[in-house]
Amino acid sequence: RKRVDWALKQVGIYDLRERSPHEVSGGQQQRVAIASVLAMRPELIVLDEPTSFLDPLSAEKIFKVIHKLNTKLGITVVLVEHRLDLTAKYASRIIIMDKG
Repeated sequence: RKRVDWALKQVGIYDLRERSPHEVSGGQQQRVAIASVLAMRPELIVLDEPTSFLDPLSAEKIFKVIHKLNTKLGITVVLVEHRLDLTAKYASRIIIMDKG
């Protein structure tokens, strides 16, 4: 339980811990998904379009969470993303696939 609470705090949704995932916003659901992996204390997280279907504000929040995981917790993050503006703002390295 301690690791779950810790993970929820890391992604900024500890206050939602008693709510069903179906009762929260899309951005909050993405953070629930990230927290569920984070609770296992991985060295590496792979995310496939974590901001898909999110409005710009929610997408920015997700990127801030991902950036924190990398810079503060030392977790390597590999992600596939179409929002290059946000990716460029937060990523230390970018590989672009064109026609691939």
